[in-house]
Amino acid sequence: MGETGIAVVGFGNAGRQHVAAIGALDGLRLAAVVETDPAAARRAVEAGLPVRPLPQVLADPAVAALAVCLPPGHRPPVLADAVAAGKHLVVEKLPARSPAELRGILDSAADASLFSTVMFQHRFALPGELRAKAPERFADAVANLIISRPRNAAHYREGWRAEPEAAVGGVSVHLGAHYLDLACQLLGEPVEMTPLSRTDAAAGIDTELLGHVTFRSGARLTVTVTCRAAARFEQLTVLGHQDWAEVRAGATTGELDGRPVTAPARPAAELRQDVYRELAGALRGGPAPDLSLLSRSTGVVALLDGLLNTPVGTTRAASPC
Repeated sequence: MGETGIAVVGFGNAGRQHVAAIGALDGLRLAAVVETDPAAARRAVEAGLPVRPLPQVLADPAVAALAVCLPPGHRPPVLADAVAAGKHLVVEKLPARSPAELRGILDSAADASLFSTVMFQHRFALPGELRAKAPERFADAVANLIISRPRNAAHYREGWRAEPEAAVGGVSVHLGAHYLDLACQLLGEPVEMTPLSRTDAAAGIDTELLGHVTFRSGARLTVTVTCRAAARFEQLTVLGHQDWAEVRAGATTGELDGRPVTAPARPAAELRQDVYRELAGALRGGPAPDLSLLSRSTGVVALLDGLLNTPVGTTRAASPC
């Protein structure tokens, strides 16, 4: 069986990471980079990569899937065109600006019998025994999430990052989303969100966000995401009635049914390869994607939609997806 062709749309930081993941796996081939920004396209050419226009890529039967790595607000027309052309999807996080937008992507891909996956690679770092029985295992748990990823506020005042329609948000969306997604994988679907404090670099672009989330399972999560502290710190702690788990800097520790659970941190590059490994296997007739499924993102999209679009101090029910 020949190599499976994947095209990457967008050659910014995320796009370059996707290109590296595709290139690291046997059986996958980078069919094209699609990039309309001249400087970014030139960087791709200088790296020896094939740069092609989107219509040509969509018409190419040798391209099985598109990895869409554009800013969130720039993706919808590309995703729609990809589905219309029969291409499977890999969507960079955050995959949608709202639950309604996510539902539209999921439904259109399903109606076309296409796989839709997402680059929430940290899901693959969770031990299987921890994912088992979640969220029932952590019903009524208390949980705490702290993400600190230092960035100058000016970082969020430049280009598309300063545009709420394109970026959706700031540090919470682009650096906090991975661990917020992990929280949803363990605790389930959120039902209520309360933003408690927020600092913005530009209108609608947060540099610090504190909030509280209640889940259908009964679990409660406190959230702190900031780029204003000097330390880099990533931690999710979940305390159930009997079981507990903590993910810190990619490493997992915990206790389930009285037994210790541990998993070392893995390089993010390896985890990204896992996303593509699932898709590649499915395209060759193996099991359908599981951990990388876009449909597993309903929780984190609803959570961020609620925290970012609700006045501070106000509780809002999650929008349906």
